[in-house]
Amino acid sequence: MTAKLSLEEVQAKYSPTPDPRWTPEIEAEFFARLPARSRRQLIELDSEKVMLLREFAKETLKAQRMSAGYISTLAAILGKFADADEARAECLIAQRSEKLGTDREVRTIQGQLFNAGVLDNETRSQGKGFVGTVFVYSPNPPFRHRKATAEYLEKSSRKYEGEWPCHALPLNLQPKDVSH
Repeated sequence: MTAKLSLEEVQAKYSPTPDPRWTPEIEAEFFARLPARSRRQLIELDSEKVMLLREFAKETLKAQRMSAGYISTLAAILGKFADADEARAECLIAQRSEKLGTDREVRTIQGQLFNAGVLDNETRSQGKGFVGTVFVYSPNPPFRHRKATAEYLEKSSRKYEGEWPCHALPLNLQPKDVSH
């Protein structure tokens, strides 16, 4: 037969013992070393942002069902696109990114963005000799997606040669006559 312990005796016997080496400075350093919160955790969506995201998803992405997780994942992905626009860099959207959302939500949004023409599907090296297709967002479309009109080719040729077209002068200015 076991003896029945009181609450105080159980707490004294089984409670964790504090580490005497754990100081407030060590605790502050510990929390400073933790990884940054994900974009999904940082974004706080108010009703207006949710309404705009739902409208974007419905009209542009042709989404029909939009859960709260879907909306927060879409907000996180569009936030990454905004960072890429600001840095004028590409943004790779991995399918298994816990910082953005669940795998299923990310894959759904990737497919919708790809069908809407926002993402490109490119073959890239993914490390350790593995080559596969990835979804890429680029604020500056690569050459292969631009139309080669005569004006565009002329402008590109002149830019490459170092020539720039002369800008027309405003009507109130006259060129200085150097013959006098």
